Amino acid sequence: MEALGINPGYIISQIVNFTLLALLLYFVAYKPILGMLDQRRERIRQGLEDAEAASRRAAEVEQEYERRMTEARRDGQEVVARATQLSEQTRQELLEEARADAQQLIARARDEIARERDQAMTELRRQVAGLSLSIADKVLGEALDRDTQRRLISEFIDETEELT
Repeated sequence: MEALGINPGYIISQIVNFTLLALLLYFVAYKPILGMLDQRRERIRQGLEDAEAASRRAAEVEQEYERRMTEARRDGQEVVARATQLSEQTRQELLEEARADAQQLIARARDEIARERDQAMTELRRQVAGLSLSIADKVLGEALDRDTQRRLISEFIDETEELT
């Protein structure tokens, strides 16, 4: 083999050196690098799981938010409906109260008118009776006695009552 330029001792020492170097690299560099790569792979896997869990949680929170917003809208609509109903009821009550007050005012006004009419009629009768006596005195030329005056006034009042 020496004729070929191969030194067997040298090849064996090279093989032993290469084997030692490979074993040394395996234990010193390759194993730690593989460990770091496994740790990194685990961290990436854990990060992906965390991201997926966060995404699921965000979706749940969004669904909860939508549910609460829908519920809040429904509650708001109920409040508006109740307020509208209450205002309509209050309006009706006020309207009925105003009508009742108006009816009372009308009734009082009618009573007042009737009372004033009666007073006016009484005053008119008195004045008419007085005028009638004056006219009768002038026409007859003599004064009537008290009983006759009363009788004539009474008859006149009865006649005027029949006219009204």
